[in-house]
Amino acid sequence: MHGYECFQRSLYGRIFKNRNRSKIFQYQIILYKKLKQKKVMKKLSSPHVVKMYDVFNDPKTTYIILEFCKDGDLDHYIRRKGGMLNEKDACDVLNQLLEGFKNLVELGYIHRDIKPANSLVENGVHKVADFGFAKKVDITGRQLIKEAVGTPLYMSPQLLQSQPYTAKSDIWSIGMMFYEMIFGKTPWPCRDLNSFVRNMRSQPLRFPYNKKIGSETKSFLQGCLQYDEAKRFTWDQVLSHPIAKKDTGQIVQPKVNLDQRAQEIIRNMQKVIQAENIDIQKLFYSLDKDYSGQLNTQEFYRLLNKIDPRITTYEANHLFQMIDTSKDGRVSKSEFQSIFVDYDFSDLSDKAEQIITDLREIIKANNIEIQKVFDHHDKDKGGSLDRKEFAYLLRKIAPKLRDFEVEDCLKKFDKDGDGEISFQEFEAQLSFGVKAGGKHNRYNPVEEKSRKIISELKNIIKKYNLQLIQIFNNFDRSKDGMLDKSEFTKFIHVIDKSLYQQDIEIIYQKFDKNGDGISFNEFRQVLE
Repeated sequence: MHGYECFQRSLYGRIFKNRNRSKIFQYQIILYKKLKQKKVMKKLSSPHVVKMYDVFNDPKTTYIILEFCKDGDLDHYIRRKGGMLNEKDACDVLNQLLEGFKNLVELGYIHRDIKPANSLVENGVHKVADFGFAKKVDITGRQLIKEAVGTPLYMSPQLLQSQPYTAKSDIWSIGMMFYEMIFGKTPWPCRDLNSFVRNMRSQPLRFPYNKKIGSETKSFLQGCLQYDEAKRFTWDQVLSHPIAKKDTGQIVQPKVNLDQRAQEIIRNMQKVIQAENIDIQKLFYSLDKDYSGQLNTQEFYRLLNKIDPRITTYEANHLFQMIDTSKDGRVSKSEFQSIFVDYDFSDLSDKAEQIITDLREIIKANNIEIQKVFDHHDKDKGGSLDRKEFAYLLRKIAPKLRDFEVEDCLKKFDKDGDGEISFQEFEAQLSFGVKAGGKHNRYNPVEEKSRKIISELKNIIKKYNLQLIQIFNNFDRSKDGMLDKSEFTKFIHVIDKSLYQQDIEIIYQKFDKNGDGISFNEFRQVLE
């Protein structure tokens, strides 16, 4: 183009700067299927829609000259803010974009490719962009559409499963984008289509426990992110919602205040629920033997143990005391649901754990062998993944992962700290819940539970300043200087009465190194 210089290229166009003036335009080469963008943009007029300056043609191409937004897109804006926005800022961004969408809706169009990359920023003003997939429809949501378009991460469940959908598909996308703005993550693991759809179907919409939000923000997200289109907000409900007037509502406090230990217990249990697709509400009812809608301490422990066999009685009792807010010795369905169903206990700052969860879900949903994943990325066939090979694997899942986030992931895999990941280290992180009971699952709940019980024993001894020799002598009833299995079982039952004999056998073996009973030296070596 005469008088302009190209300084950036993209998939669908190039950005030119006028040599003689300071004004910058975006010059976009529009493919045939994108010609509808011209028709839509001619009708739009809002400060929150990217402006179209001109359209012209030559024999080969249609050219659209657009406003250039020098501050990038919403994706980059969120990253510059540390990966997530505070609720007030997220609400402000949403309201600006809703003004743009309102203009589109009033003209009877839906966008069909709403995502942060299609929301541009210029001097603090957020604008809706890229109308290449826009379509004239019945905005009330009664008209069914069959054409599958959009970006999978933000597409509604109906689009993802190639089902007919309505104008409400955009409302789902807005909810996904708003959730990501606030929490820096999506509501469900989503690096892979199969795992994404499966998790949307099986796991409820949850909100991070450690980032409180307003009641109207929560209501808006719940209305937008309804799996069933019939229950999802309409455009009228979206545009008339208090959130569209920047009213986020009163902060919603959890019904139960949990300490760090309780949060860690539930966080680990949610990993198991996620990995094994456990229907915890169904499990609750199966253990509610008297149909009272409540569980006593024994039923509650059995419930936790069904979810995660690593749970100890001490952990179950600690959790029970915190969840039983009525202090009636029973946990009601509402108390249970307020913790296990309504909230997400993952650490929002732990990007590495989110990536590992996503990778695990991809492997599980697609029935991929962990060994094959490892071998494919072990390019030099050295039997381990170096930093470069590992980073390449991670960035296939999360292309925008930064170097320090790759390092954080590496630390979680590289248990021996040698800077490389062996297959055993790789498998240990990814096999959990993938092939239960199979050769690719090294998860051993009894082994892990025994380590936790020993850790609890150490804590009790330290807390009460107990003497190991005195404990040993108290349970050495035969006074032969050794603890046999019967004596050791009585000792362990002081800590956890619910342990099965097979569990105690494994713990016993950790003490009895040479198979002749537990001497005081062996007892001391484990517990000191």
